[in-house]
Amino acid sequence: MSGSKHYRTGPCGASGCESAALTGAARCWEHLEDRAAYLEALDVSALARAHLSGIDLSDRDLSGVDLSEANLSATNLSGANLTGADLRRCRMDEANLAGADFSGANMEFAVLGAADVSRANFSGCNLQQANLVGTKGHNADFNNADMYYARPGCADLQGATFDGANIQRTIFRRANLANADLSGADGKANFDRANLEGAKQ
Repeated sequence: MSGSKHYRTGPCGASGCESAALTGAARCWEHLEDRAAYLEALDVSALARAHLSGIDLSDRDLSGVDLSEANLSATNLSGANLTGADLRRCRMDEANLAGADFSGANMEFAVLGAADVSRANFSGCNLQQANLVGTKGHNADFNNADMYYARPGCADLQGATFDGANIQRTIFRRANLANADLSGADGKANFDRANLEGAKQ
């Protein structure tokens, strides 16, 4: 994929499409003619600030990759390996992150609004001031994560674990934490109108 095209994304070239073209391509994912070739050519060493909305990166090894400020909205990252990745200010709203491994990743200020993070591993992750509003995170692992001032308001985090997590000033307002394990979490969080039925505290 040409580095000269990397940061320049214009409108999708398909007639009538209002979406932005993917980084390094003339069209959006929906109208891309050869998706396999695009994924094959994707240079994982140069993805910071890339526009990759909607693409399929499921089960991909992206460990240690710099995706800071990238647009991964509605992207399929289910089962992907993102251990130690740089995801600061990355947009992953409405993405499929189910079963993905984010352990040790830097996700400060990342946006995961309405994403599916069910069974995802965020252990040891930096989630300071991350936006997790409305996420679905059944049985997600937040053990030892730094969630200072993170915002999982209205999130569905049933059965999630937070052992050793820093939840100082974390905003769980109206979140569903039924059967979650918060017993080993540290810090004072906001649980205003949260569902804590069956949760361990």
